[in-house]
Amino acid sequence: MHRVADVPPVDPALLTFGIDIFQAVMTGAMPVAEYDGDDLPCLGMNAITRQVSGHGLTPQEEAALVLRVVAFGELIGQAESDRRIAGHVAAAGTGYHITHAFLQAAAGADIVQRADGGFAYDLESVAARLVH
Repeated sequence: MHRVADVPPVDPALLTFGIDIFQAVMTGAMPVAEYDGDDLPCLGMNAITRQVSGHGLTPQEEAALVLRVVAFGELIGQAESDRRIAGHVAAAGTGYHITHAFLQAAAGADIVQRADGGFAYDLESVAARLVH
């Protein structure tokens, strides 16, 4: 994996907003008119972009938000099993409780490109931000 240099940090409140939108689309709480049964995550990403468009973000910041939101689910799974981070993430029913510190760390942590071409949070970067 290598660090992706052009993924700027986002405001933690904006990251929370993006996660909420994405989860709403994925669970059906935010119906998407154009959904035909295919690629619901892509529609979730489009919904985030539509919701934040026109609110002063650059296209790069919008893309960074979407990338961080999509990678967040995998980060939660990794965090549960990492002793440095696990205390900031707790399963709660069908979701998770996360600390504000964890959200702040995720909002600014490095993003890496995986061997399969996908993107993920750099767990070392998240852990380092929790320490400081």
